[in-house]
Amino acid sequence: MLRLFGKKEEPYVSILAGTDDDESEDGELIVSAVTDVGFVREGNEDSFYADGFGIKSEESCLLSKAVGGHIRYIFAVCDGMGGESYGELASRIAVTSLSKRAEILRSVDISRLHSAVNDFANAANAGICRMAGQKKCGRSGSTLAMVCIDNGMVYSFNLGDSRVYYYSGGKLTRLSQDHTLAAQKLRDGELTAEIRSSSDAHKLITFLGVDDDEMGLTAYAHEPVELGDGKVLICSDGLTDMCSDEEIAGVLGERHSNYSEALAEKALTKGGWDNVTCIVISKKL
Repeated sequence: MLRLFGKKEEPYVSILAGTDDDESEDGELIVSAVTDVGFVREGNEDSFYADGFGIKSEESCLLSKAVGGHIRYIFAVCDGMGGESYGELASRIAVTSLSKRAEILRSVDISRLHSAVNDFANAANAGICRMAGQKKCGRSGSTLAMVCIDNGMVYSFNLGDSRVYYYSGGKLTRLSQDHTLAAQKLRDGELTAEIRSSSDAHKLITFLGVDDDEMGLTAYAHEPVELGDGKVLICSDGLTDMCSDEEIAGVLGERHSNYSEALAEKALTKGGWDNVTCIVISKKL
């Protein structure tokens, strides 16, 4: 374990007192979450929502807990746009909006889940646009990578370049799709070079906050997968810019008491150029 995360000697603060490494016997999922400012950024513009914990409230925090008691669980990572566009406020608005709608998202029929996610995304989008208008900062925004786990099935949604992965049996599968100009060019056959080297790699083509005309925003839904004995990873690009899929799979395939912490350590040892946020979810065996 690294002795220093980001720029703080005491880097992690638990979101709720007493939740750090608390694995209650009645929990059915093991959830770990971490966010860290990294070594370069002045502030942390990432936010997350972890069912059973709540919302990230500190620059850096680490937690691990068994959660239970719900039929459906909700998790999300949001990465705010940097610079002077108040990215930290945008991502906070996104997860706060999600928290306010958590009960609706938990209770809606599974056939209407995507519609309910879109309702949340449009509410978050409107809140971010209002904030940008009040701050007179032009456009602000945040990515969204979101997972709902219902009866052992993983339903994933995203906007932007924060990602959702599924790991099982040594294989890492990306469930989400990046919404960047480079990724779009790759899908259209206009780009064949490795995406990380493209100048368009971080030019988002859709995100929370993009729909300032309120035409309606649709979160991208992906084919559900069974959780089984695998692990779900939700992360910001502070992890994926630093670590390859092979490196991420290597960490998830090892034994760790806190997988999110291990992934963040990997990103920081490779430079920590950006804020890094991870949530890892698995069944309690």
